[in-house]
Amino acid sequence: MPPQDICLDRLDSLMEDKDMLAENLENLVKKERLEGRQEGEQSGIQKGRLAEAREVVRTQLTFKFGEVPDWVEAQLVQADHDQLKGWMRDVLFANRLDDMFKR
Repeated sequence: MPPQDICLDRLDSLMEDKDMLAENLENLVKKERLEGRQEGEQSGIQKGRLAEAREVVRTQLTFKFGEVPDWVEAQLVQADHDQLKGWMRDVLFANRLDDMFKR
C-alpha cells in the first residue's frame, strides 16, 4: 500500500472520530439541557406549592383573627412547606395568634 493511501486511510479514520465526537457532544448537550429544564420545572412547581400554602395560611389567619401582623408575616415568609401545612391545621384550634406562633 502506497504511503498516500495510508495517510488517506488515517485521515478518513480521524474524520470519522471527529464526527463521532461531535455527535456525542451534541447528545450530551441535549441531555444536559433536558435535565436542566426538568430541574427548573420541578423548582418552579415547588415554589408555586410553597406560595400557595403560604397564601392559604395567610387567608385562614385573616378570616379568623383579622389583619395579619408583620411579625406573623415574617414567619410565614420564612416557613417551609411542612411548617405551613402544620399551621393550616393549627389555625382551626387556635384561640390567639400567640397560641400558633409562640412568640
